[in-house]
Amino acid sequence: MLSIQWQLKEIIQLWHLSLQNYSLTDILIFCGVFILFSSFVLHQSVQFADFLRHERLKSTLFRSFRRMPVVAFFISKEKQKLLSQLQKDISSSRSFMLKKNEELPKIGWPIAKVLREATALKKKDTVLTETTNKMSGTVYIADSAHFEMCNIVYAQFAHANPLHSEAFPSVCRMEAEVVSMTAKLLGAGSWDKNSICGSITSGGTESILTAVRVSRDYMQKRRKILLPEMIVAISAHAAVYKAAEYFKIQLIKVGVDKEGRMKVDEVKKKINKNTILIYASAPSYPHGAIDPIAALSEVAITYDCCLHVDACLGGFVLPFLKAEIPTVFDFELAGVTSMSVDTHKYGCAQKGSSVVLYSSRGLRKFQYTSVMDWTGGLYISPSQAGSRSGGLISQTWAALVHMGIEGYTNLAREIYAAAVMLRTHINSIPGLQVLGEDVNMVVAWKSNINKINIYIVNDILQSKGWQLSVLQAPPALHFCITAANVSCVPQLIADLRNSVYEVLSLPEGIKGGKAPIYGMAGSVPDRGVVGDLLKDIQDILLTTY
Repeated sequence: MLSIQWQLKEIIQLWHLSLQNYSLTDILIFCGVFILFSSFVLHQSVQFADFLRHERLKSTLFRSFRRMPVVAFFISKEKQKLLSQLQKDISSSRSFMLKKNEELPKIGWPIAKVLREATALKKKDTVLTETTNKMSGTVYIADSAHFEMCNIVYAQFAHANPLHSEAFPSVCRMEAEVVSMTAKLLGAGSWDKNSICGSITSGGTESILTAVRVSRDYMQKRRKILLPEMIVAISAHAAVYKAAEYFKIQLIKVGVDKEGRMKVDEVKKKINKNTILIYASAPSYPHGAIDPIAALSEVAITYDCCLHVDACLGGFVLPFLKAEIPTVFDFELAGVTSMSVDTHKYGCAQKGSSVVLYSSRGLRKFQYTSVMDWTGGLYISPSQAGSRSGGLISQTWAALVHMGIEGYTNLAREIYAAAVMLRTHINSIPGLQVLGEDVNMVVAWKSNINKINIYIVNDILQSKGWQLSVLQAPPALHFCITAANVSCVPQLIADLRNSVYEVLSLPEGIKGGKAPIYGMAGSVPDRGVVGDLLKDIQDILLTTY
């Protein structure tokens, strides 16, 4: 330390002597140049700091850190403990007295045996009835006659393939009618909106992926954008991450306000010449927040980019609650260019069925794939899938025409009333707080005191038969109300209240469950570790039986 101090003292003395050789003008010029240079260095430092915060660089740094032997050993050890317990739980839930079938049988089974084995396998599945369904979302049909009708219609058209329209004109017409009926609910009713169009997909994820790819290709052709960026809220559905990965789009994330809605001011700051799309939700999956889509529509128009509205949850509910929820979120807004709407959710069709909509036929053409020089002949396909089951299309058509305006209105009002009741009672439970102010099918809540670990609350509820959605950042739970579980909401309120009291009396909670996994996931700053853990869990789910 003394050596360093002496060196500094010598440098200062030399600097003082050197100044005596310069005039005041020289010193002022030097100071001006120094200030300019310092400003430049400071500016570059700020930019470099921003670069350091970039997710890719953080990921690289964390990945290098994980490769250190000591760190790698610790992570592997902790992860293995979690995975071993999870594999034991899954293996227990999937264990049967039936012989495992790892290879094709040498001689095919008789039909009676096939049906017998399938029935035996189904015995381990969750049994759902209108009065005992404790599952968040997932099952959306409560009417057994409606369910059976969908089954019958599906079986009638299971062999049909809309790719061969000349052979199966029936399902092609059904698809067109489903798209038209859905579009009319979402702003296509007026004379100046008759260009709204779309197609049926296999589910919300495919609808979102399709819309994002169409937006990318459309903007690439129209504005020559070669490095596309997509602005999403941190609450946006996970499908946007798939889309970004699949289609090589830079994902630009913005925050949400205290009600869980996308921050428009942050969108304006992040938007630039490479922005192809703003992605909004109506409502968002985590907390049921409806993004300020009218304001985002204005931003999209101003900056000449696309705006996608994810209405996978709200598409068949919000149009029937205009008095209760007067928010405009659809093609009535000029900036909205595409929407995704799940008919296999509140449209009451069976899995998997969804609709992707566009503001114009010109935009929809970017969804198509045409091949002119294939030796197999001229080829045109409207979606990622080539062949599609006519059964899925036909049962979707059957669900829509069977429900009608009256059926959907009654269902939406029943769900809204249950949501109001659930929100009111959760806020009355000491230690719990409902997230967001938008009232719809999704009700989310968190703990607002340290003594209540919301993940352990979930473990206790799971032991009582409930299957809720587990959230993070902040730790929370949500229950998505459907026709199939709406009658169980009073029981959820009672069990939730008792579970909170149980957590307060059992500080270590209960063993197993998701609390350890979510506790670890939330505390690890290196999201790559969490991603690897999720992939290991998926491997277990696919291979354990």
